[in-house]
Amino acid sequence: MGCLLIGIVLLGCGGDEMVEDQPEITRTEVVDNTPLRVITSEKDGAAMVLLPAGSFEMGDHFDEGAADELPVHQVELDAFYIDRHEVTIGQYKRFLRETAYGTLPDQTPDWIAEKAIVLAQKGVHQVVGFTTPTNRHPVANVTFNDAQAYAQWAGKRLPTEAEWEYAARGGLVGRQYVWGNKPPRKTDCNFTGSFGGEQADDGYSYTAPVGSYAPNGYGLYDMAGNVWEWCADWYDENYYASSVPKNPKGPETGTERVIRGSGWSSYLQHLRLSRRLKLSPTAAGFPQAIESSGLEKPALDLEKPALDKNIPIDEQKPNQEQKPQVDPAREKQVPDNTVRVGFRCVVNLAIDE
Repeated sequence: MGCLLIGIVLLGCGGDEMVEDQPEITRTEVVDNTPLRVITSEKDGAAMVLLPAGSFEMGDHFDEGAADELPVHQVELDAFYIDRHEVTIGQYKRFLRETAYGTLPDQTPDWIAEKAIVLAQKGVHQVVGFTTPTNRHPVANVTFNDAQAYAQWAGKRLPTEAEWEYAARGGLVGRQYVWGNKPPRKTDCNFTGSFGGEQADDGYSYTAPVGSYAPNGYGLYDMAGNVWEWCADWYDENYYASSVPKNPKGPETGTERVIRGSGWSSYLQHLRLSRRLKLSPTAAGFPQAIESSGLEKPALDLEKPALDKNIPIDEQKPNQEQKPQVDPAREKQVPDNTVRVGFRCVVNLAIDE
């Protein structure tokens, strides 16, 4: 533990050593009137929040999701530290520089790359590169194996599914979303929706820099939206019925891993705290047609996406930076993009802590 952590601070007190473009900690969050305990990871410079040991009811409390979100069951967890933000592109680059693991995955949504190719063939190059994210954006398009390799390099591990949901709930009991039971507002998360009637003006057309929205009750950011996140568990649709009550780690074997948290282009249903998806450990994303899983998509009168803040105002062009609007006649069809996956890490609480 001593080789992993080089500093312990109370949130808002400063003193963190930051990796390039790591967001500064500027707020003091309080849970049960106790300042959150934050440490700095030596290897990747990430701020990590201590989550207290406790128990919670895991699963879908509203009977509105898929069968694999049931039954609701009591889970008890030991204390652990978790990354306050999703792993950023800057941190992942640091991992790549210090290892021979590979190269940075493509961070551009598929439909943008395709549009850029078409326009380039017509002699138009203005779209190419306009969504290039910064080092403060979450790394995306990583496989489970990529995420696990990073975690091992950093002296950490990926969270179990139970740890992830416990962290995402932020102390809220029996709620639908990270912030409560109301549908998302533009200040809640990075979510622009996939269908007409589900769009929200969150300020970004695609992913947002980590920490761009309000934290949850545990001071954690982007537990809904931005990018899906890998969990350590193998996926089993019936696992909840046989899950052990303390520190569950998922099935012993499987072919797909659990992902949680939803992404920038997800359906509204997938922002829910209990929503689970599965993905091959060697895949970095999948078509949204798989993400739908037959769930109804409630129509909401939310605002349409705004132009991307990542682009200088003088470079923005009407309709260029927005995701294509779905033709009402094709509203039931899936847009041409791909769900991307990122991650965050955890570490066990040292015995002498």
